[in-house]
Formats: sequence, C-alpha cells, structure tokens
Amino acid sequence: MGQLVFKNCKVYLNEELFTGKYEVFRGDKYILSKAIKGVLKNEKTFKNKILLMEKKFSSCGSGMQKNYDLKGNKVSEGLFENRKRVGRWKYFVNDSVYFLKY
Repeated sequence: MGQLVFKNCKVYLNEELFTGKYEVFRGDKYILSKAIKGVLKNEKTFKNKILLMEKKFSSCGSGMQKNYDLKGNKVSEGLFENRKRVGRWKYFVNDSVYFLKY
C-alpha cells in the first residue's frame, strides 16, 4: 500500500482519490478519519480510547465540531470554517449551557 497524500483539500493514495478510513498517531492521541472520493468526511480524536473531539466536514476545513472531556462528557459544540471556530458555540459547564459567538 502506498502513502496518503493531502493536496488541495483532497486525499490521494497512489495518485488516485482515496476512499476509506485512515489512522494517524500524534503523540498520545489517535485520530481516525474517513474520506470518500478524496473528500474528508469525518474525523475523531481519541486519547486513551476516550473520544476527545469529533468533526463532520461540510467542505474543506469547514463543518461541525464537538469536544469532550476525559470522562466522555460533551464540553462544547459548534461550527468551524477554515479550521477556526465561527458563529455561536455551545459550552456545557456544570448542568448549564453557555453561548459564545466567534
């Protein structure tokens, strides 16, 4: 099997658009991603088998993101564009929901 190549917001394997799941290890984090016809669809980040973050992509670098603490509790969710938070984000703190606009 060849090496995955990321170019112009597309994922390639052996110069063909990649469809499937792939894994990346960054330090103590494990990232599982899925691409269809070269387009990244979702990405999940784990630490010690606990889900920390999940992203669903609507386009290159944009979509919906949810973040979790080390106990698996959701701590925030919102939209991102160009890999930055945008719009109104929800933050879950002690039984309360707070909103922050980016």
